[in-house]
Amino acid sequence: MNLFFGPADALRCGGNSGSMRRFWITDQRTVRFQIMWLLVCSFMAVLSGENYATQAQVMSSKALRTSNTRSSDLYRKEEVIMVNGGGHVQSPRFPSSYPRNLLLSWKLLSPPHTHILLEFDAQFGLEEAENGVCRYDYVEVEDISETSTIIWGRWCGQRAPSRITSKTNLIKITFKSDDYFVAKPGFKICYSLLDSTPLASLTNWEAVTVMSDLREVSWTDTPLSASALDNDIASVSTVEELLRHMNPFTWQEDLEQLYTHTQYYRPRTFHTDRKHKLDLDRLYDDVKQYSCTPRNFSVNLREELKMTNAVFFPRCLLVQRCGGNCACGTDNWNSCSCGSGKTVTKLHEVLKFSPGPNFYRKKTRAHWVLEEIYLQHHERCDCVCQSRPPR
Repeated sequence: MNLFFGPADALRCGGNSGSMRRFWITDQRTVRFQIMWLLVCSFMAVLSGENYATQAQVMSSKALRTSNTRSSDLYRKEEVIMVNGGGHVQSPRFPSSYPRNLLLSWKLLSPPHTHILLEFDAQFGLEEAENGVCRYDYVEVEDISETSTIIWGRWCGQRAPSRITSKTNLIKITFKSDDYFVAKPGFKICYSLLDSTPLASLTNWEAVTVMSDLREVSWTDTPLSASALDNDIASVSTVEELLRHMNPFTWQEDLEQLYTHTQYYRPRTFHTDRKHKLDLDRLYDDVKQYSCTPRNFSVNLREELKMTNAVFFPRCLLVQRCGGNCACGTDNWNSCSCGSGKTVTKLHEVLKFSPGPNFYRKKTRAHWVLEEIYLQHHERCDCVCQSRPPR
């Protein structure tokens, strides 16, 4: 279809149709047909090039974002931080939305023979990944040494990473954002200093004599018994403190490996006796709490299992053992003793460490394992008197 407006107009709208019609428009009706001409051209463009326009729009959007990632448009800043204690680094405006077009880096440098611990704040939010890859906005952690560089990871999205313990005394943190989308709240990383020198409680295990020329080191073997090590472990109260005390460099890795889901065979316990016997000693409630009943009793595992060459954590466990006295008022109750009427064996899982003969000499790594142990529990208690046989 061809439309011509007025004698001096030569405007043309082309179409793909095989037939063509031509209209001559007077000057008085020019405005009306100009509007009609625009509507017709728009409708024909939609019919003939809808798919092409959509594809072109998507491609132009991707091309626009690709062009926006030019490194020359980014605001760059690099900062060196001396780590002598605790501190943190964070995205600008945390916990609000961070700015666009940023390339920030922090180099955390600690004293020689030390390590750096990084802990991410639970409020973590960067732009989501594309096809599982953090391509646009991300935070990256690198462990740098003289010979190699370890990339711990590149993170984005809403899930905060776990703790990171550096292998060296230099860590680089990089944060990048493009000029497209931003997220909230960004990130915050707290850092702290880990000293690799042995703890004071461990320095007495071996006597070290350093020669004057610093080329020979003589070791005087002063072995520590398992009993002394057991007393040393008594000062800690959690598994994390225990592993940090024994293995200061690898305690986090050991902690993650301890609680792996391993299927253990669980044997059936003894079935309870369905026949209930009448016990007149327990009829009164006031007497019941002082009578012969099972109650919590703490036992030392090394003494209970008679294992003097190993240490356990926890060191003690609660078991049910008979205690108290027999009900007063019975014949010869002073001569009666409270004993177990039924004993069952129950399974417990604890941490076990058996130091070898060369553990203290070589300062090898302490390997803790989950150990299954069986302890006896008193399920029912009876009074055993000389004047009457056991029931």
